[in-house]
Amino acid sequence: MKRIYLFLLCCVVMVAFVSCLGESNSKNKTPVELPPKVEPYTVENGAFDVDAVRSNININNMHFDFPLLLSDLEKGWKYELYDRSDYGLKEGSGYANLIYNGTEVAAVSLENCYTGKEKESVIYSISISSSDCDIYGIVPFNSTIADVEKLLGMPDEMQTMATPYKHTYIYGDLKGVDQNKVIRGQYLVVDFDENGVVDFLKLTYSVIS
Repeated sequence: MKRIYLFLLCCVVMVAFVSCLGESNSKNKTPVELPPKVEPYTVENGAFDVDAVRSNININNMHFDFPLLLSDLEKGWKYELYDRSDYGLKEGSGYANLIYNGTEVAAVSLENCYTGKEKESVIYSISISSSDCDIYGIVPFNSTIADVEKLLGMPDEMQTMATPYKHTYIYGDLKGVDQNKVIRGQYLVVDFDENGVVDFLKLTYSVIS
């Protein structure tokens, strides 16, 4: 339940943030072409490389390719779609929970998500808040601000919210929101608790055609 709450809170905050930055970047058609898969690699400490980051996603000790079609999820994986009407989403976008062997492991945002054709949806954003998952070696409830700064350097943006407490690092490029409320950009969101320990990660990789 906490994962769902953090995921939705982050979505609301980020949509509001990027809307005021670049709603003029919206397009009339959601792209469906996936970027090429990349073999896991790293870059020198202190640098943010979004392709290196997306090549190093591990869920329950399993490598997770990203972005990914829902139809390409392997055996053992299932998904549970949110009701669009509950979250003000339009045809073309969606939210879902990813479930592996009966356990919820991540929350995702979807593009190219249309009624009756959900399997063709693209996972363009993934959120995790579990210590058996990591993105680029950053582990919820384990990694600290110092760990993140050592790996990625200082963030491009910082946000702080008092209630509920959220101290957030944002790495990468946020472009805007399209007409279907799909966030465009390639960026990583890292949330910390009051003790400076990571409690939530969200990676987004979405392009404008």
